[in-house]
Amino acid sequence: MGYRKQKGHLCDGEPVFYLTDTSAATDNNPDGLVFLGRAQMFRFPYDLSPRDLVPEDIKAAGLDMASAVFGIVAQNGSSDAKAVKSRVFFENAVADSGGPEWFERIMVPKTLSSPKPSCFQQYLTQDGTKSNEDLTTYLKGDYTTIRGHKLYWHRWNDSQSIDAVKEQKDHDGLLNDLLSPNPKDTQHTIMTPIKSGVTFKGRIRFEGLADIELGALLWALNLPEGCAHRLGMGKSLGLGSIRIDSKLRLVDRSARYGSWQESGITEAKEIDFMRAFEKAILEHARKTEGTVEESEKGLFGITRLQSLFCLLDWAGKPDSSKTDYMELKCFKSRPVLPTPHAVMEKDDPPGEKDLPRPAAREDDSTNTVSNKPSVVKTQPSPLQAKPVEKGQTRKGKLKRTDGCWVAIFEGDSRAAVIVNPSSIPAECADDCKAEFYITEQSKRTGIKVRFEKLM
Repeated sequence: MGYRKQKGHLCDGEPVFYLTDTSAATDNNPDGLVFLGRAQMFRFPYDLSPRDLVPEDIKAAGLDMASAVFGIVAQNGSSDAKAVKSRVFFENAVADSGGPEWFERIMVPKTLSSPKPSCFQQYLTQDGTKSNEDLTTYLKGDYTTIRGHKLYWHRWNDSQSIDAVKEQKDHDGLLNDLLSPNPKDTQHTIMTPIKSGVTFKGRIRFEGLADIELGALLWALNLPEGCAHRLGMGKSLGLGSIRIDSKLRLVDRSARYGSWQESGITEAKEIDFMRAFEKAILEHARKTEGTVEESEKGLFGITRLQSLFCLLDWAGKPDSSKTDYMELKCFKSRPVLPTPHAVMEKDDPPGEKDLPRPAAREDDSTNTVSNKPSVVKTQPSPLQAKPVEKGQTRKGKLKRTDGCWVAIFEGDSRAAVIVNPSSIPAECADDCKAEFYITEQSKRTGIKVRFEKLM
C-alpha cells in the first residue's frame, strides 16, 4: 500500500480533484490545469493579498505622523529596510492602592479566534447594493479596497457579572486542564481580568515633538467627552474599556541644567497644542478627498472621525445585543458588517459609507494576473434593475417637480424626496446625473434620499 514519504506529498493511487481553464492552456499544459487538491472543495489562493488592496495613495504616502512619533522597526529582508527611533516612551502604570483585590478570579473566557482574511464581507469594502452572492473578494475582477481600521464596540454594563465572559461549557474542567503541565485543550486560554474601578498612574515621556505632534498625542489620550479607549485582551467580549486623564508638563532643559535651584518643569495648557493639531488636520482634510462638515466643531467635522467617535462612545454605546460576539453559525450567510452609524440607527455622515467601486482598468498596475477561471458579471437591464432599498448608494437623475428637486432612479417609477436640497449646486438642470444615499424606503412613506454629489 502506498504511503506519503513526506508531508504534503501524494502517495501512489491517491485521488485528487482539479480545476482547468482553457485560457491557461500551453504546450506544456495542454489541458489548462490550474489547481489541484485532495478534497473536492479544496482551497486555492486569492489573486490579491490584503496588502494589495490597501489604496495606492496610502502605500505611497511615506512616513506618516504616527510612525514619525512612535517609530518603526526595519523589516528583515526588505531591500528598502529602514527604522525610525521613537520619541515617545511609556513607563509602567502602577495601581493607586490595594493588593489582590485588583483582580477578578482566574478564568477561561469564551473562545477568542484570530482575524480571518477570508471573512471578506467584513474586512473588504462592499458595494452596499449587492446581494450576498455578489460580494467583492480578493479576486482581481472584484475591484475593492481594505475597509478600514478594526475596532470593537464598548459593550459592558454595570448590571452584568464577569461570569458573562466565561466559557459556559465545563469551565472548571477546562481551567484545570489549562493550568496543568501538559494541557490537552488548544482552543482556549486563561486570563485574570482587572476589576472595574481600579485606577492606575504612570508617565509618558517625550522628546523633540513639534507642536502639532504633541497635539496629536494629547488628542489620542484625551478623547471627547463620553468616549473611552479599549485596551488589552477580551475587547470582543466587552472587557478593556478605560478612560485616560492627563496633565502636561514641559521641561526646559536649559533652565533645568543651568541652575541648582530650578527644576525647569512647568505645567502647560494642553488645549493650545490640541488646537494646533486640529487646525493642521482640518486644513489637510479640506485639501484632500476627505469630507469636512463645516457645521461641526473641531475634528467632529471630519466624517471619518465622526465614525471613530461613534465607536468609542461609552455614554451612548448601543445595546449589547447589537454588538454581541458573533458565533460561527452567524457567518453562514456572510452578513456585511454595518457601519457604526447604521448600528446606532443613524444616517451615515457624507462620504463615510461603503461606496460602489469603479471597474478596474486594464492597465491598472495594482492588479495581478489571475490564473483562475474568470467570472463575467453583466450589468442588469433597466427592467432587471435592483429595487431601491435603505442603505444603498444609487446613481440617479435630478428632476424639478413643483419647484422642488426630486431624484429619479432607473427601474423605479417613484420620485424620491431629497432631504438636503440646499446641498444641490445652483447650476444644476433637469436630468443631471447624481449620486444619492437612500435614507428611507417603504410603501407607506416612499423614498427619501440624501444628495451626495454630481456625476
